[in-house]
Amino acid sequence: KIEIVPNGIDLTEFDNLPERGEFRKKYGLDSNRRVILYLGRIHKTKGIDLLVKAFARLSNDFSDTKLAIAGPDDGYLPALKKLVADLEISDKVLFIGPLYGKEKTSAYADADVFVNPRPDEIFGVVFIEALACGTPVICSTGCGIADVIDGQVGLAVPYNEEQLSSAILRMLSDAKLRQEFGDSGKSLVREQFNWDNIAGQVEDIYQSVVTSNTGGIV
Repeated sequence: KIEIVPNGIDLTEFDNLPERGEFRKKYGLDSNRRVILYLGRIHKTKGIDLLVKAFARLSNDFSDTKLAIAGPDDGYLPALKKLVADLEISDKVLFIGPLYGKEKTSAYADADVFVNPRPDEIFGVVFIEALACGTPVICSTGCGIADVIDGQVGLAVPYNEEQLSSAILRMLSDAKLRQEFGDSGKSLVREQFNWDNIAGQVEDIYQSVVTSNTGGIV
């Protein structure tokens, strides 16, 4: 007797996306440079350290790639910056700080791939926001919507440095795959994660419960 209804987003925020290139221009990233984006709280539980280590594994082979880390510090920023310095990739990592409104959607739209590797992400609205902007995503297999993401609009991988690095490498190496995932992501969000459809699902559930409890008389 359980029905699962997902969270949603306000699609009006994504009806008129910023012109591609605004975020890159602001941070000195030319159009040929690949951009990996993490956006969320800078907290130990988010697995950003794993992302940084996975990025470091492939940064030499992809010298034109930048890792952009955006979001408010929740106590972990100093340790994360030290890790980046210890791995000698400070010149390849951008710490953006919090982004809101148009600046946030601009970052999503300009990224080649959005990555949030948290191993126990219950849902992850950030994935839906990135997909609404046409950006493919990578999540952990422990994410609550990993089955929706994997192979359809992005990739889901175990919480493992090597496998995360391989997934990022695959995504960055295949422009066609990124385009297919991005296009599918936009359609998926509009079909499954908009509040109008979700409200309809809730109404249907209420209706079925009332009907079953009244013998079909409402």
